[in-house]
Amino acid sequence: MRAMACAAAALMFALTTACKDRDREDTSNRVENAAEEAGQDVREGAEDVGETAREGARDAGNRVEKTADDVRESSYATRDEFRSDVRERLDQMDKELVQLERDTKSGATQARREAVAAARTARQSVGRHVERLGNATASNWEELKDRVSASIDSVDRQLRALRPDAKPMGGTGGPS
Repeated sequence: MRAMACAAAALMFALTTACKDRDREDTSNRVENAAEEAGQDVREGAEDVGETAREGARDAGNRVEKTADDVRESSYATRDEFRSDVRERLDQMDKELVQLERDTKSGATQARREAVAAARTARQSVGRHVERLGNATASNWEELKDRVSASIDSVDRQLRALRPDAKPMGGTGGPS
């Protein structure tokens, strides 16, 4: 067995040393060409991947921008509904203010009369904000809508504080 292994090794040695220089050079050239082709394929593949990534990023950016525009337009399209809801709330506030003014008799404290007057002034301010909604554009709609909502909430808090069933400091008035 050992003799066979030695014979095989000797044969391989003879074959490799018997290779001509031209064969070695040809093999070397083939290896270099294969390496160059592989490198070119890798560069082209990387360029393709890079371009695909750039296109994907552009597409995603365009979709995000379109979605944001759609949301703004949708919100702006609901402005008439918002204005209608605001008008209803203001009508209710006006009724409540009339009732509060009626209930605040001459015997009421100065502080109570001033609080009712402040609520009336705040309500009138909301009316001015609501009038601006009629001139709203898609670009300033959200800002005007937020301003109107904040003013209505402010008047609503003032009215709640003036209601006969209002408890000081938000308490329930019951035993602790």
